Amino acid sequence: MQKSKWNIPDVIKDNFRFSTLSFIFIIFYVNIFQIIFGPENSIVGVIFTIMMSASMVRDLTATPFRHLMVQTLVLVWMALAAYWVSTLPAPLSFVINFITLLLILYAYTYEYSNHIYFPYILSYLFLVFISPVNVQQLPKRMLGMAAGAVSIMLYQWIMGRKRVVETARDVLTEMLDDICLLISYRLGKTEEKPDLTDIRRKLCRLGRTVYERRKKVLCISDASFSMVAAGRGLEHLLILVHELPEQLSHHDTALLLYTLDRLASFRAFLQRETKELPPLSSSDLPDEKHGKTAHLFYNTLLYTQDRLLHMSDPQNKTHYRKTALSLKVRLQAALDLSPVRAVYALRTALLLSCATLLVQYLGLPHGKWLLFTLASVSLPYADDVPAKMKKRILATITGGILSVVIYSLVPSPTGRTAAMMLSGYLSFYFTDYRETFACSTIGALGGAVFMGSFGFQAVGGMFLVRLGYIFVGAAAGYIANCILFPYNRAKATRQLWKKYKSVTELLDKICLSDSMDSQLYYHLVIQAYLLEEKLSQNADLEQWEEFPGLLITYQEKIRKAHRKLISGRANAPVFEGGHLS
Repeated sequence: MQKSKWNIPDVIKDNFRFSTLSFIFIIFYVNIFQIIFGPENSIVGVIFTIMMSASMVRDLTATPFRHLMVQTLVLVWMALAAYWVSTLPAPLSFVINFITLLLILYAYTYEYSNHIYFPYILSYLFLVFISPVNVQQLPKRMLGMAAGAVSIMLYQWIMGRKRVVETARDVLTEMLDDICLLISYRLGKTEEKPDLTDIRRKLCRLGRTVYERRKKVLCISDASFSMVAAGRGLEHLLILVHELPEQLSHHDTALLLYTLDRLASFRAFLQRETKELPPLSSSDLPDEKHGKTAHLFYNTLLYTQDRLLHMSDPQNKTHYRKTALSLKVRLQAALDLSPVRAVYALRTALLLSCATLLVQYLGLPHGKWLLFTLASVSLPYADDVPAKMKKRILATITGGILSVVIYSLVPSPTGRTAAMMLSGYLSFYFTDYRETFACSTIGALGGAVFMGSFGFQAVGGMFLVRLGYIFVGAAAGYIANCILFPYNRAKATRQLWKKYKSVTELLDKICLSDSMDSQLYYHLVIQAYLLEEKLSQNADLEQWEEFPGLLITYQEKIRKAHRKLISGRANAPVFEGGHLS
């Protein structure tokens, strides 16, 4: 076989199709948007190319109409607020700016998930500083923002409508493969042993998928219940296989071979190779007459199969059980007040509002770069600020030097436009902030020098101006976030751990009660998974060595609580088919 003479890096080969199509889509979308809503709203088209991509962090397709209304209200308000901040006198404009920033920051900062506040804040600052409108242009801008909300939801539907199905299939299949690998290891067929803690991470991923797709707080579909329950059944099966005696008996070996066969049918069902699962019967078990071990495996397999079938039932995808909880409890769960989100939103909204007032008062022509830097380096945890500052400054220097060379040697508008577009295209091939912001710097400086700066001295001067604003913004961000109002990861981790303990203790209590609210039960289960995932990330960064042992203790506590659900049986399995149905 003849090798290609071109040694193309993997990052280009892997991303070429997506990057090229995305770039073409952005150019097409911005031009169409400009034709419909006028050149004064071309920046709005750019905003929505950013927001559409950023919105994919969350799954908005479960309740599209509700999310469309929310997006429309938020975006139209952003347009109105940006107009008022640009035109009203200082005291009133400051209040409007502060309230708008506070609401955006709190609403789009998440304690357990990836944040999406930055695209909204950046877009809002674009409206204020890059392309402000007058009162005659405001109605068309508001219409453009509403059209952008529709664009976001259409993008979500096209790109993410199958996300939950694909995630469930992929994660559950990976869990099945882990169990099969462990069985093969126990049978001596392979020397490779799966990471037993990895299955918990997969469960957390399932929980996150359900959490993001829920209709509202305490309103999860029966199919989502079953998806999480199927994952938990597989987790328990892995534990059963792991806890078999080191020296397997003839009956244990036969039981594992039988389990492998059943797992193969589960896998075929998930991969849509078959539409049905063969019925399970205790008489098929090789060790059925020997009692406990076979019974544990049988009940776990039966429960998991039952949940897989319920998960795939179209009726269960649209059926929601009503919660019996009071309105007060539901409101408390919906608000989910978070200290880290509240402190971050207040601190950053105040900082950006004061900086906006200063830039407007001094009439700084490129003050927007100061605001963009403050927004970028102001993060929920003070521990992360220095690293973000370093990346932004280094990216500015790298991109700035390249810009000075490019725009000094290329004075023509056509050539400069091509350089700006190329830098935007290349940014698709990078994931680290330093590389992507270096590309953004080339584009931003290109816009600043486009028609007014030529030669090394003029272009270099503009680069130094930008670098100065970046330095000032980074320094101000460090002082505000790390010295005056610090909120460190260790403090947040302590609060998360306290919350995790209260969630697990409440789960323990409700598992002992005679009646159980299914919505509350699964709400707590999913919240426990999300807390585990975030705590694990924070504990790793904080080098909290005792955390794994503490976490295992609480996980085992919940498993024992589940066993108590089945009365009158010692060493009962964690799950009994249909006990929550």
